Amino acid sequence: MTSDEASMLEFQGGSRAALEGLFARHRKPLSGFFGRRLNNPERAENLAQETFLAVIRAASRYEPRASVRTYLCGIALKLLAAERPKFSTSSPRSGAH
Repeated sequence: MTSDEASMLEFQGGSRAALEGLFARHRKPLSGFFGRRLNNPERAENLAQETFLAVIRAASRYEPRASVRTYLCGIALKLLAAERPKFSTSSPRSGAH
């Protein structure tokens, strides 16, 4: 099995198969990460996909200083932080009249 870091470097070199392998290995854990925090399975899946869109956009800047899992978690945390204000502003505030 190819390591995730090697797969990222292969993807940088243009290998679509390398990205597909990373997506296959990490999509469910990312969906679970988002799902546990948002309680919205559909949005969780969308955010897992958005994580990989961010990977695609930033592929040229990737450097294997940390594990790909750590890299993905960093992206996921930023997406989650951006997502949370949407939920807090859309819910009605109690006691406001």
